[in-house]
Amino acid sequence: MPAAQRLAFWRDGVLKRMEPTAASEAKGPFRARLRRISVDGAELVEHTSDSVVALRSAARRRIDGCDDISIDVMRHCQTASIDHRGERLLRPGDICVVDYAQPIAVRRSRHAAIGLILPRGRVREAMGDDVDSLAGSSLEARGMTAVLRHHLLTTLDEAPWMSPQERVLAVNAAADMTLAVLQAGRFGTADVEQFGDGFYRAARRLMDHRCPDPDLTPERVALILGCSRASLYRLFAKRGESVAATIWSIRTERAWRMLTLADGAGLLISDIAMRCGFRELPTFTRMFKRRYSMTPSEAREVAARG
Repeated sequence: MPAAQRLAFWRDGVLKRMEPTAASEAKGPFRARLRRISVDGAELVEHTSDSVVALRSAARRRIDGCDDISIDVMRHCQTASIDHRGERLLRPGDICVVDYAQPIAVRRSRHAAIGLILPRGRVREAMGDDVDSLAGSSLEARGMTAVLRHHLLTTLDEAPWMSPQERVLAVNAAADMTLAVLQAGRFGTADVEQFGDGFYRAARRLMDHRCPDPDLTPERVALILGCSRASLYRLFAKRGESVAATIWSIRTERAWRMLTLADGAGLLISDIAMRCGFRELPTFTRMFKRRYSMTPSEAREVAARG
């Protein structure tokens, strides 16, 4: 695209909700890229561009009528700020809530930012009528919120290798996680039954990330996600699974990968057991054989023979 037309195209054909008023002062044409996954009731987008100042005015809101709610994650930037019911600086990894029904001003150096955009009505169903107060609020990346951030980043990074059906599942799970995070922030806890798919995927991701910790238990998973242990058990039982058994299964699966792929090359079997959350080698060997019908040593030998 001719350099002189790029900013106008970015404003009118891509951003839609925001209006860039200035672009990078660096030499060369304006550069930007958009990635988007749209499903029924949710949209996951990533904007990567040169430095930009962008506004959403009340006049633009009246023109386009958009009142969506977005959870935005700053993937990387040198400097960034948002003025949305108060101005604040943004750092890489920060998460904030954006309400497109209200005025917004952003200033960003070259950056990449991710947003999960949800219809206002869907957010209101989970939060009640007081949705306006969400605008500009920041979310601490702990527990369920940290899992959500990781899920958003991973979904976009892995999307090229997903089928269309898998992309739909991933974005719908992100939407459930988002609503659960907002609900927990407002009421102190989230309705696990209402957002079952999102909680289930969050629990699985959390187990996969923390399985090297030998102290990871169903109780700790529930605590980190901000739900009761009973709710977590019911959630897995509906899928014919046990929470504790899933933790052990994830540990043995990680051990299999380390034994048969380059991840564990050169490591002693006892080291692999420890890195997968097993305190004792006999326990590791017994559970590994129960799962794969061979000992860890035999699995390594089979992999070595190709």
